[in-house]
Amino acid sequence: PNPNPNPNPNPNPNPGAMAAAPPLYLGVDLGGTNCRAALVRDTGVIMHVLREGLDGREFGVVVAQIHRLAELVLAEKGLGWGHIRAIGIGGPGLCRNGTIVGAANFPSWHDVPLASAVRGRCGNRPTYLVNDADAAVEAEAWVGAAATHKLQHVVLISLGTGVGTGAIAGGRLLQGSRACIEGGHVLCEPGGRRCPCGQRGCAEAYSSARAIKERYGEKGGEVGVDAREIFRRAKEGEALAAETVQEAIEMIARMCINISRVLDPEAFVFSGGISGLGEPFLERIRARFQELRWTVLPDEQQFLLASVGADSGIPNRIIGAAGAARRAIAERRYLPCEVSDAALQTEDVSAEADANPDSKADPNPSPDPNPNPNPSPRPNPSPKPPA
Repeated sequence: PNPNPNPNPNPNPNPGAMAAAPPLYLGVDLGGTNCRAALVRDTGVIMHVLREGLDGREFGVVVAQIHRLAELVLAEKGLGWGHIRAIGIGGPGLCRNGTIVGAANFPSWHDVPLASAVRGRCGNRPTYLVNDADAAVEAEAWVGAAATHKLQHVVLISLGTGVGTGAIAGGRLLQGSRACIEGGHVLCEPGGRRCPCGQRGCAEAYSSARAIKERYGEKGGEVGVDAREIFRRAKEGEALAAETVQEAIEMIARMCINISRVLDPEAFVFSGGISGLGEPFLERIRARFQELRWTVLPDEQQFLLASVGADSGIPNRIIGAAGAARRAIAERRYLPCEVSDAALQTEDVSAEADANPDSKADPNPSPDPNPNPNPSPRPNPSPKPPA
């Protein structure tokens, strides 16, 4: 006798049924001078991305541009809003509950409801707003350096015009009570240089690209030389440049020590323009950290370079914004009560993908037509929910 009571060897009761395609997310990166929109697969792979310079800084103008760019990125792949499960926006400044409380790059913006405004123009899809540094750490946790090393506790440090930080604790984004965790503004030199935030002696006041440029001039160096050139001169042995660079490394190491004592991360992940100096730069921070750390207990933090977008010129923030929306949907967190399960359904894109091979996930997505190697300044931190 046949021990299998089911005479049908095919376990699929409907062999003709096609499995639903995984959902797509729309990631938006709103910077100080540019706006990007990308279609992002559920695997974190970018299908298509477009970039434009900002048409203006007025709130209505920016919302209209995000909508137009989103419509265009969908149209170029023959898709519609029904294919998008959720929208994630990586925005500047302090982002809280779908609102940008304030941002240095948009001085007229005060408590602007960006998430709800974009949602209203973009197919009424669930929309989630997160600060740009938090978006960056989401990307690294989802498909980047933290994912590669299987890390659950990570602090990302973005070294650009400012110094931004984002934190993952226990595999989840950590934002504090007001979404205002700002590691770049820990005091590393009390009573020191005035920081743009108003404090004196912040890490950012010595280690951002802007600060390194200013410090070099203050010490008697050539005025107007950018941070990368100062690092190059230091490498060639110029004493003043070397002194400026060492000061920046000292403050970054102190910042990492202070963050370690509070958050106890497994690793620090570095992104932003200065991180492009690579492993030799990282090794100097690592070495100074080891000199400063306590000795009563071990410190086993890793120092890593961000990996998402490193070769494509596409900021990790745009993938992380989509990842933040994906996480919120999966965990049913920060979603308004009126978002029903039906509202989260997406159309099957498999038919379009078969008809249009270009719409399939591409390991080499359409490149950013005009990549900007300098990340947008991050005046404040940000958290979350959608509109």
